[in-house]
Amino acid sequence: MANNRFLTGVLTLASATAAGQLILVLATPLLTRLYTPEEFGLLAVFMAVMAVVLVVSSLRYEFAIPLPRNAGSARQLLYLALAINLAMAVLSLLAVVLFRDDIARLVKAPQLSTYLWLLPLGILFAGTYKALSYWAIRNKDYPVIARTKIVQSLANVATQVLAGLAGLGAFGLMLGQVVGQTAGAARLATGARLRGVFSLERLNSLRSRAMLRRHRHFPKYDAPAATVDVLSVQLPNLMLAGLFSPMVAGLYMLAERVLSAPMGLLGQAVGQVLFGSSRDAIQQGTLDRLAIRIIASLSAMILLPAIVVFFWAGDLFAWIFGDVWREAGLYASWMILGLSVQFLYSPISMVLMATNGQKINLFIHLFMLLAKAGAVIFGYYLGSPLAAVIGFSVVGVVGYAGAILIILAHARKYRVSS
Repeated sequence: MANNRFLTGVLTLASATAAGQLILVLATPLLTRLYTPEEFGLLAVFMAVMAVVLVVSSLRYEFAIPLPRNAGSARQLLYLALAINLAMAVLSLLAVVLFRDDIARLVKAPQLSTYLWLLPLGILFAGTYKALSYWAIRNKDYPVIARTKIVQSLANVATQVLAGLAGLGAFGLMLGQVVGQTAGAARLATGARLRGVFSLERLNSLRSRAMLRRHRHFPKYDAPAATVDVLSVQLPNLMLAGLFSPMVAGLYMLAERVLSAPMGLLGQAVGQVLFGSSRDAIQQGTLDRLAIRIIASLSAMILLPAIVVFFWAGDLFAWIFGDVWREAGLYASWMILGLSVQFLYSPISMVLMATNGQKINLFIHLFMLLAKAGAVIFGYYLGSPLAAVIGFSVVGVVGYAGAILIILAHARKYRVSS
């Protein structure tokens, strides 16, 4: 592996991402004693809104930066991504100025209107970080990117802890997110091979327009799919706050953070391996069998942790995070069911990417988005946040299990045709 630059890059980024997530998870027991569930709920809403805007803040042109052979064309794409992101940050500032009170009332958190001015800053710096990271990826500066992930987590946690000790409340949590993104963007901007990138003399309007046309499929097709995907992920944070209260969203956020962090890291790693092996598996006609083996291995891996969480999450959460968070453990005991099946689905979904099944992928995400929304609304009509969480989990079990069957059928069809 050490002699393979690609694998070394993957290991470098994966290890740094894991370390960054570990820093956040280890700091959580301290943060839950400095902040209340309601304050975490305000952070959940803030992060959800920022995530939805951020996924299209550069209209996905940042993904095109590594593609051109010519460095000048790639530089134009970097300029475009940064410029579009800046325009999006300005638009979000106008939206905050005009509608911050309406947004705060929508999520039943009047105090949020005071903090929403952080949103444009978060979009500006997080979007800048995304664009610069793809420039660094183009130049294979993986160690630089890896260091920024550690810097982001450390800056985030340090700011949130200091702000919590100072009694700044939800503002401290949101400020930590923005400071973390700012630190990451600043670290990348001073990293290797970025000197001289921001030279106005190198900006070419004709080439920029050519790049916009050549890569227009990113805003045209990829942006809608990415928006649906992120909405599906962030929907509970937004709807639980709006339909119930920010406190409920805060409890859900903690449960989701604790459960999803290790699952997401492992699932992403397995998915990368599957994607990397898919070409050979397709040529050999064994793609579906490879997917089945991965499902079986992951099922054996998740079974025992899922049993522990289902039966004892309430006591574990109260012990680790404080008794006020016991209800978050109750949420986690039900959430683990849906998240476990999603854990199996996530890496297997790379089969669709390897076999041009993007339309199937979009359909799955659209269905899950609507089904999850329906589950939360069902809980609202019952007047029970727990019912919403249970419904949400049931939707995850049924929906992702069905998606796995669809993907396996797609893989078998591809094997027959090959």
